[in-house]
Amino acid sequence: METFTSKIEFIKSILGDIEIARDGVNIAATCPACGSKGANKKKFSINIETWNCHCWVCGIKGKDPSNILFKHVSSSVSKQFKNRFLISRARDFELISEDNADPVVLPDGFIPLCLKLHSKDPDIRSCLDYMKNRGVSQKDLWYFKIGSTTRGKFRRRVIIPSFDLEGNLNFFSARAIDDNSYRKYINSNAKKSDIIFNEINIDWSRELTLVEGPFDLLKCNQNATCLLGSTLNKNSYLFKRIVSNKTPILLSLDADAKSKSTKIADMLMAYSCAVRVMNLENFHDVGEMSKFDFKRLKDKSTVWSREGSLMEKISTIHTGSLF
Repeated sequence: METFTSKIEFIKSILGDIEIARDGVNIAATCPACGSKGANKKKFSINIETWNCHCWVCGIKGKDPSNILFKHVSSSVSKQFKNRFLISRARDFELISEDNADPVVLPDGFIPLCLKLHSKDPDIRSCLDYMKNRGVSQKDLWYFKIGSTTRGKFRRRVIIPSFDLEGNLNFFSARAIDDNSYRKYINSNAKKSDIIFNEINIDWSRELTLVEGPFDLLKCNQNATCLLGSTLNKNSYLFKRIVSNKTPILLSLDADAKSKSTKIADMLMAYSCAVRVMNLENFHDVGEMSKFDFKRLKDKSTVWSREGSLMEKISTIHTGSLF
């Protein structure tokens, strides 16, 4: 078990000299993001017990400094911090999954579509046209690293890869662009409960949008991930990351998954997570929306409550004579 002294020494080895508050719990160091905007200004506050951190100058904050260290120091330092100080806490939530699965590899010949905007290959052009017709911009192609290939069973499929917190590929989903394809989706062989889709993009301190599939993400705000299905299991890595960070959630599941949305919302509320549930109106799923419609419905979404849960359950009761 790490002691107070070992924690202090680790932080000093990375961020330099620190100041310890009178409470003996909070320390102040130079912010790794902004340098605290001046020499010797120690405005990056860290609670040594909870690891909550916040810079009073630039405003950067987190439930722990791992993401900040990853972005502004190095991935190796972030990993070292997590291995030393978060694993014991993660085990309490079973956050660390066994690393015994085969590594995920992108399909042979994977080509980022953002680099092939002027390609004359008919398959690549068809994929680009398909994405354009779905309202996907060039910026989206870059942001989501969307690609395709001209080889094998992934030919004429649009591929969305996913990356974990350290930038390693952990999943991909490939969607056929032709209606007569035998299989609409082909996913990588990985245990979905151990995956957070594009965890590298997530800020756990802000409201996180949950949708069902990767292609729904193309219409969302940037702080979003997908369930890779329509359920959220308590044993999943995603659920336990949400709960451990008390991350507020916006649920945007398909219209035919109302009962599952209710169950997920109630479950998260039981763990003190604030939840909003989006009303999709006449849309079947988020993927059908424009980005404008998503923002409009996101802004209209209200906080989930026990009363709302009860009313939703009552609405599902079939009425009629008992005789």
